[in-house]
Amino acid sequence: MGGDSRGLRPLTMLPTLILLAFAAGTDGLRGTLAVSAQDWTTRPELRINAPGDTSSGFGRGSYLSVRPDGTRIVVWDAEPVDYTTTVWRIRIYSPDGGLILDMGPDDFPDDLGQPREVWAGASGFRVGHRDRVTWYSYGDGSPGETVFLPRELESPLSLADGGFLGLPSLPIDHSGWQPVVRLANGNGERAPDTIAVLDRRNLWLSITFRDSRQRRSFGSSISGQPFAGADLWWMDVESGSIGVARKGEPPGVAEVFEILASGDTTWHRHLSLPPVPLSSERAEDAIAEKVDTLRAQAESYGLTEAQLRTVVEDALHIPSHLSPVTRVVAAASGEVWLRAREMDNGMAVWYAIRRGDHESAPRRVLLPATFRLNDAFGDHVWGFTSGAGPIRILGLRLVPPPLP
Repeated sequence: MGGDSRGLRPLTMLPTLILLAFAAGTDGLRGTLAVSAQDWTTRPELRINAPGDTSSGFGRGSYLSVRPDGTRIVVWDAEPVDYTTTVWRIRIYSPDGGLILDMGPDDFPDDLGQPREVWAGASGFRVGHRDRVTWYSYGDGSPGETVFLPRELESPLSLADGGFLGLPSLPIDHSGWQPVVRLANGNGERAPDTIAVLDRRNLWLSITFRDSRQRRSFGSSISGQPFAGADLWWMDVESGSIGVARKGEPPGVAEVFEILASGDTTWHRHLSLPPVPLSSERAEDAIAEKVDTLRAQAESYGLTEAQLRTVVEDALHIPSHLSPVTRVVAAASGEVWLRAREMDNGMAVWYAIRRGDHESAPRRVLLPATFRLNDAFGDHVWGFTSGAGPIRILGLRLVPPPLP
């Protein structure tokens, strides 16, 4: 096959997918994790190489989205150059690897800049820019409907009735509760309705050095909290909803729910996952790493290392347990995939739950740690390799256990 992007290559054997059962729960939880005797295996099937020079493959910032009927894969092929520049293309593939459409900056108006999001819809793929979203044809990439977005919302979703769902703009280092609002339209004719809130507490590590004698600040540092437990969320273009995965109580519990733009909650479920305590050694490593990063800056202001350590300890969020879920993917399969903190023999552990289902057992899926899951449809999970060598798209097939 050589470097032909349409070619399918054999892959190494993939790990086992284990089906879990949820028994009746207590204390308000809907389920308690229990392993069933039924194991699923996987079979190597699909691989797509980037067209042209395959020395590096797809870009490091690439992601993909599967059309709701599974017939097209929309790829945002992006390679970050620096903080402000990304080399990008949009490519459409069939599931067997056939390249159907290839679009780049020359195919879009000059004033738009690079897209902020690309998403596979049922009738076309959606490309979002800073101030608008446009639908394009799968066949020839011709533009269709364009919707201009309100400036007062971050990550806005345009709704079928002409309204918008999104997050009001807040400072980048905001830590607290983030409202999710619905605008009746983009003209500001009616105040936004708050339909949900996202927990963004303890998301940012903000450190300010102060002169105790003059009582004034003279230096600061902002970075992400290493043990943040902020909500994970997604928005659904088809249903006009926001979904949230939240750390619950007691430790190890994940709360998953979905809210329509009307404010109605359509689905709410608790999952009890293996709790992962935060060890004192790992907390100490985080403190030491931050002290080392800020040592030169603190010394330039006359702070001793002991004083710097006190400042870091006061600012660092150190919970008793880590958040049970680290990623969430709302898939074309109609499932939500949740990556857990736990590892199993070096494999990443994911749980797949059908949206709207309150009782059925989720699937526990072991995926290679070097596989970056982006979507799922039918019997396949789709994503990118993230280890050594060229970055490729993988379609991993899930195979049911043999009949007894």
